[in-house]
Amino acid sequence: MRKIVLTLLLLVTFTVTYGQNKYQERQSKYFVEAAAKEFSLSEVQQKELKEIRTKMVVAYGESQVSFKSGAITKEQKQAKNREVSKEFNNSVIKMTGKKYKDLAPFFKRMREELKKVK
Repeated sequence: MRKIVLTLLLLVTFTVTYGQNKYQERQSKYFVEAAAKEFSLSEVQQKELKEIRTKMVVAYGESQVSFKSGAITKEQKQAKNREVSKEFNNSVIKMTGKKYKDLAPFFKRMREELKKVK
């Protein structure tokens, strides 16, 4: 009986994790396509942006896991997330040649639109 319960638990965990990764991939794809259209990014830049965004999402996830496990405090999590966000924003600034104030409306629009990506 325990083996069945354990197997079912592992199956559910795997399914949820896999589904979450697909959701994040769809969000990243949506973000990259919108940025490519908005800022006329080349194929190479799009690939680089996808890598940068993936790195950011992974870092956010790791900080959340560390926080939930008690390894870091809420303030430490926020500091890590700010640092990751700053790195991401600086990379996009460098890639597009735009200043942050010019990118901010795009980032704000993407935050709203990405909530609707299923």
